[in-house]
Amino acid sequence: MYKLLIADDEQIEIDALRAIVNKGIDSILDIQEAVNGREAIVKSQTYLPDIVFLDIKMPGIDGIEAARTIRENSPSVSIVFLTAFNQFEFAQEAIQIGVDDFIIKPSSETRVLEVINKILTKIKNQRNEENKKKDNELKLSRVTGYMENEFLYNLAVTGITEDKFANYLDILDMNFFSGKAGIVKILYETYPIHVDSSNQKKVLMKRVAYIIKSKLSEYGFVTLFNKELSNLYFFPIMERQSNLDSEKSDALNLSQLLALEIEKTLSIKVVIGIGSSFNDPIKSLKSFAQAKAMLGKITDKSLNLDSNHLEVTFPLNLEIDMEQAILNGNRENTIKTLQKIREWLDTTGSEFDIKKKAILELVTVLKHAAAYQLPNGKCIVDESDLKNASGSIALLSGFNIFLNELLEQIASAKEIENSPAIESACLYIDTNYLKDITLEETANHCRLSSFYFSKLFKKEKGITFIDYLTEKRISKAKNLLITSNLSIKEISANTGYRNPNYFTKVFKKMESVSPSTYRNNKMLKQQ
Repeated sequence: MYKLLIADDEQIEIDALRAIVNKGIDSILDIQEAVNGREAIVKSQTYLPDIVFLDIKMPGIDGIEAARTIRENSPSVSIVFLTAFNQFEFAQEAIQIGVDDFIIKPSSETRVLEVINKILTKIKNQRNEENKKKDNELKLSRVTGYMENEFLYNLAVTGITEDKFANYLDILDMNFFSGKAGIVKILYETYPIHVDSSNQKKVLMKRVAYIIKSKLSEYGFVTLFNKELSNLYFFPIMERQSNLDSEKSDALNLSQLLALEIEKTLSIKVVIGIGSSFNDPIKSLKSFAQAKAMLGKITDKSLNLDSNHLEVTFPLNLEIDMEQAILNGNRENTIKTLQKIREWLDTTGSEFDIKKKAILELVTVLKHAAAYQLPNGKCIVDESDLKNASGSIALLSGFNIFLNELLEQIASAKEIENSPAIESACLYIDTNYLKDITLEETANHCRLSSFYFSKLFKKEKGITFIDYLTEKRISKAKNLLITSNLSIKEISANTGYRNPNYFTKVFKKMESVSPSTYRNNKMLKQQ
């Protein structure tokens, strides 16, 4: 688990230390040695020890100089000086280097084990903190990706209010001056290697998104994505006013520039539609409609594709109307929109396979939208009739069956909204708020998807899960500040906050004063 390097010019000292460690420390599985400072420096770079024992007085490069070099190369390594002299002679240099401890030679077994155990405890704590930090970063990354998907979905499909728009930007820690809509249709059939699995498509979509993000950042854009829909939706944002060349920011030029960059990097063709720039969030739907219309205008000739690759773009207004009807559980509007889709299919001069593909893409969009409304976050509907349809009548019949099943699932979900799930969640929070609980854990406790739980919690309680949890913790903290003599650090730990500084920040945000000031004010009032 841990590695120790012992550097001493006296082999008898090395052997004695090795024997003590082997006998008393079972978590150190590997020990290496060096006979001088130079060898210690070299081995520390290749062996990468967790702890280095350095004799101060060695020929050539001594322990002090070796420690200084090792510390520069490996800032996190723990260093212990071995010395036959009084340690205070080297105290100032040791402090500057950041030495962990001294062992006076000849060293006792008790002292060696005491020093090593103290250092190992420190290393374990550091590793635990690093693992926790990585875990939190991973959680934050997942939440950020989830928020991006949801944000783009609202911008492109359902529309968004200014308040909701501002909330998303606040959560994502972004400013907004202007933005424009973008949609990428990836032509997987043009990739040199056959692409047939959904996982392969996801990987390619992520690579396309990375190229777009990198290229647009050169022009000052910060770009958000939704990678969950059948096409890749993106939203380039200017966080402040820019002097970007109008030619480069022009939708068509930008579209062509990105398509060429993707083809050059990935050897795959794409069609990109980009809408007009907007400052008002309400205009996002219009910009995405323009982006989708632009997709339809790019011909097979401009892409140098054969007739088998011709695409038909489903009308965005019908997609939105159908989605709204389904999500609202409105059967009447669903039937009306289905009739409009039937008319569109009849008047579209495309082959059946292309029309079928457009309907199947709409099915994917509807399933994705419905999943956000369903308790388990999944929309499972039998699509076999649709996929096996060989004519327009069978296709519409299968689509009608699909819509009915979707409406039934939405209706069932609305019944669940009246269940005691949120009360169960509140009880879980009340019982566990002193622990490091998360929205995901609480949602799992209620057997609901995170998104659905978050939406339902806000609807039932009028505040978000995080706000509810914070209020519960701060309420407990206020009580402890008044009724106990616990320190701020202790109260922080007793109310679910491991970091006292973060606790103080949250408390001040909630109560407008620090915990110490709050306690002092209450004590003054009681006198």
